[in-house]
Amino acid sequence: MARVYYQFYTNVVYRTCPECLAHHGRIEKDPRAFPACPEGCEYKILEIPHKELNHYRDQAVRMQEAAQAELSRRALFEQGLALLGNDNEQAIDLLTQSTRIDVYVPEVERLVGEKADVLGADGELKARLRQLFARAYFVKFGWPRYERLPERMRLAREKAGIARIKELLQ
Repeated sequence: MARVYYQFYTNVVYRTCPECLAHHGRIEKDPRAFPACPEGCEYKILEIPHKELNHYRDQAVRMQEAAQAELSRRALFEQGLALLGNDNEQAIDLLTQSTRIDVYVPEVERLVGEKADVLGADGELKARLRQLFARAYFVKFGWPRYERLPERMRLAREKAGIARIKELLQ
């Protein structure tokens, strides 16, 4: 009987809980070794054959790097968000760093909602954030993971996201 291992997969996105990100890529001999997600995230536990274990271990390293990058992005975004209105230059620097990892329209929506008073009082800040987030959203669709999308779908998503960002920060 061939030995089988199991690997934990989840989406590495803004709404995936930290617990699932911590398990992303993890390999175990028993599928019951993975705890259930406390927040109901979608994940899969996939069977991997013993003979391909080294390949999946290498993949696990990349998966954990992606999960750690997402956690870092979140921390940078939250720090930048907290500083908006108090230290806008540092806030923009942190938000810029976060967009180099990824940018999500729902988080821009949250930023605009939470900082409406600051943005309403500072048109220059709003314009800088509009440029930052729109540019970052444009750039992200050139990343390799988006190359897998059909071209028309990729362009439509890019265009819709940029339009939403511009609408939020007009």
